[in-house]
Amino acid sequence: MPSIKNSFVFLIAILFATAAFADKEYPYRKGTIRYRLSFAPVASFYKNTPNMTINTKALAGFCASFKTEYFFGKKTNLLIGLEYFDQGFSFQGYYAAPGHTYAFDKTYAYTHTTRVQEIDLPIGLKIAFNSEENNYFSPYFSGGFCPRYIIGSNSLIVNDSTGVTMHDGKGNVDFENNIGLLHPIPMVRKLNGFLYGGVGGQYNFRGSAKALFFEMTYKYGLSRFNYHGDNNSNNLFIKNSNLAFIFGVRF
Repeated sequence: MPSIKNSFVFLIAILFATAAFADKEYPYRKGTIRYRLSFAPVASFYKNTPNMTINTKALAGFCASFKTEYFFGKKTNLLIGLEYFDQGFSFQGYYAAPGHTYAFDKTYAYTHTTRVQEIDLPIGLKIAFNSEENNYFSPYFSGGFCPRYIIGSNSLIVNDSTGVTMHDGKGNVDFENNIGLLHPIPMVRKLNGFLYGGVGGQYNFRGSAKALFFEMTYKYGLSRFNYHGDNNSNNLFIKNSNLAFIFGVRF
C-alpha cells in the first residue's frame, strides 16, 4: 500500500522537522517539543465467538512507536504519535469455503492461525507525579484514545485430521464496526480505535529534558475483529485487548 507508506514517512518527517523549534537553553519551557521512540513486546487477550471455536490462544506480538511530546504544563504533556502494531491469535474451528462441505458437529476440525498488522495514531496525556525538571526519577500516568487501521493480515488454516493446509496466505480480517462508516475516503471508513491507559517510570537527564522510560499500557479495543477466514469460510467476531511492556527513550 504505497500511499499509506508515503503518508507514514511524510508524517515522521514533519514531526522531526519541528525539533528545530525546541528551546535548548530552557528545555522544559512550555511549548517545547520532544520525541519518544519505543519498542514493546505485547501480551494480547482474545474472546472468540462462543460455540463456534475452542482453544483460542494469543501469539506473541510487538509494537514500535514514535511520538511527539508537547510540554504545556509543569507535570502534564500532550502525546501524539504513530505506531506499528503486529499481533496474532490461533484457535480451532470450522472451515466452510465454497467447494467444501462441512457439517457443524462441534469437532472443531481445523486450526486457524492469524496475524494482524495495523497502523495506530495514539493521542493522549502524560501526567507526571512530580516535576521532571527537579527530579531524576518521575513516575507518571498516561492515557487517551487511539484511532487504528488494519493494513494487512495473513492466515494459515490446517485440517487437523489430515494435516492438509487449506489456506496459507493473505488473511481477511477487519473490524465489526467502523468510526468513519459514512466518510467519503475509503481509508477513513475502515478506521476504528481503542482506549488506552498506563503507568510508567522515567529517568530524567536533568538539564536536557532527555529521558529513558519504561511503561505498561493496557489497550481496550472498541470494536471486535471480524474474521472471515479464506474466501468467507468463516464469520467470527473476536474481542481483543492488549498489554504492552514499553521500553523507550525521549530525545
